[in-house]
Amino acid sequence: MKLRSVLILLLPLTLGAQNGERVFDYGFEQRVRNENWNNIFDWNDTLDDQRVQVRYRTRLWFKGPLSPDVDFHVGLNQETCQIVTPGTPFKFDEVIFETAYLDFKKLFVKGLSLRAGRQNLVKGEGFLFLEGTPYDGSRTIYSNAAVLTYAFRKSKIEAIGVFNPRADRFLPRIHNKSRQLIEWDDRAVGLYYTGNYNQRTAVETYWFFKKESGDRRASTHPQYQPGLHVHTAGARLIRQLDGRWSLTGELARQWGARDDGKTIAGLGGYGYLKRAFGGRKQHAASFGYYGMPGDDPATGGRIEGWNPLFSRWPKWSEMLIYSQFREVGAAYWTNTGMWFAEAVVSPWKPVSARFTYYRMHASHPFPGDPRSFGTGVRRGDMPQVRVDIRVNPSWSGHVLYEHMAPGSFYSRRSHAYFLRFEAIYAWQGKISAHR
Repeated sequence: MKLRSVLILLLPLTLGAQNGERVFDYGFEQRVRNENWNNIFDWNDTLDDQRVQVRYRTRLWFKGPLSPDVDFHVGLNQETCQIVTPGTPFKFDEVIFETAYLDFKKLFVKGLSLRAGRQNLVKGEGFLFLEGTPYDGSRTIYSNAAVLTYAFRKSKIEAIGVFNPRADRFLPRIHNKSRQLIEWDDRAVGLYYTGNYNQRTAVETYWFFKKESGDRRASTHPQYQPGLHVHTAGARLIRQLDGRWSLTGELARQWGARDDGKTIAGLGGYGYLKRAFGGRKQHAASFGYYGMPGDDPATGGRIEGWNPLFSRWPKWSEMLIYSQFREVGAAYWTNTGMWFAEAVVSPWKPVSARFTYYRMHASHPFPGDPRSFGTGVRRGDMPQVRVDIRVNPSWSGHVLYEHMAPGSFYSRRSHAYFLRFEAIYAWQGKISAHR
């Protein structure tokens, strides 16, 4: 009742000067994750890097109309990690604004809309655009952005601008920890087109120009990155072959230059075939390949490594992103190719189980510390199992297990594992008011 009373007091700010009903939406989510892992940084069982931790993330959000055509959205977020092994004192982390944007649903041209402010940007299946804050883990994925959208028939074109600084300096924090969100400042502009031509075919095409600058590490640091600008152009196709077979593919090319004079020439993409089973198509099997080639050390004046732009998140593995700390950076997907096979089964509606196997390789050996990296290109084999359950609209959770058998890309070959249990309680409501 206290939360409801506070929101009722905020309602006059959203009523504007117009008469009629105003609906105020609000929600709360509490997520608890228990994570247990070992060897995932270096694949070396002789070093003790076992970790057991519990992550508590709390979110509170509300949305209200400023007018019939303009909404505002604000969300708060706080995540604290309690490390049990090795024993670490519990410390309450900062409270931040996860979202804070204005949604102009109608502008001066029919079909034109604008969303401006801190928001979550997800495009396609996240191969190019999903994560704006990779260094805060799964706490947030937001970007500081403006998205101007023109929708027509079954298509839309989005003009997108993004500015994500190394550390948040746009909105206040409570109990500020000055958290680093990325290694450098990210700026980007681009266009994203989505077209649903018929029930069987959907096409997405895009172009983005991104600038990375302000790496504060010493230029002698092995992971220091000079400033760069990179163009990325590509397309994604989803084709329904018949009632149960579908084909999905995405391919993108990159070009540009770094401040040290090296040119950029990257290429990345994926493709997979999927077959649905069951009366409700609740089961599925997929097979395909993901490729994010790496830089060839033999071409000193050119960078062929794939730049993941805004997709530094654990799309393929929660485990593997930690070992990437010793390459370019956490969740920096490059120099990686993977064949995969996956099966999804839902024995009954509230439960879904996913079984995935990845066979991973690199384009080139990594010229890093020989105590961690070998001379081969086989990254290894990774089976995964994930079981999701949704008890009701408020309660959900999952169990995830990943196992890694490292290959010749690494100098150490100890097997590693990642185990996670998650529970989420979510609740939302509405308040209607009349002026």
